[in-house]
Amino acid sequence: MKFEKTTQYRSEEGIVFNLSQITLMESDRGRLRELHFGEAKRAHYQVNSIVVDMYDRMQARNLPCLLTVCISNPLTRAAGRRWQRRKGIAAASGGVAGRVGALGGPLIGWASGAVVTTGVNWYLKGALPNLHAGDVLVSIEGEVHGGIGPQRSVVTLVIKV
Repeated sequence: MKFEKTTQYRSEEGIVFNLSQITLMESDRGRLRELHFGEAKRAHYQVNSIVVDMYDRMQARNLPCLLTVCISNPLTRAAGRRWQRRKGIAAASGGVAGRVGALGGPLIGWASGAVVTTGVNWYLKGALPNLHAGDVLVSIEGEVHGGIGPQRSVVTLVIKV
């Protein structure tokens, strides 16, 4: 098990993430449960189980597997608000579709705007969770090069307060 990089970065929403990149070989599989992710606090075991599942899913065998574990600091109220606002901006894309559809006539513009707005809102309601102060975001990415070609898999998790 080789730690490639451990760093912090800040997103556009003001969320601070702790990033760890680990290169694993087949012989390291048994030691994955020994990893400790302190940033996950109470959900440490849940994050650890997802890391083990991710490595198993990648089926790396004798190839090196690069696991990237990204855990945020608990969200502030302001960061949660910015996240909700970002969801609203994405949902407003129906207005753009209405303007483009208006080139075909006013009825087509209204219909395309309504369909796209409804579809995007429906998708975002299920796909993007509501975040609140204190929530922790976790993203785990596995990557293997070789064999049948490059493979990549990502799992995300929101740890609610």
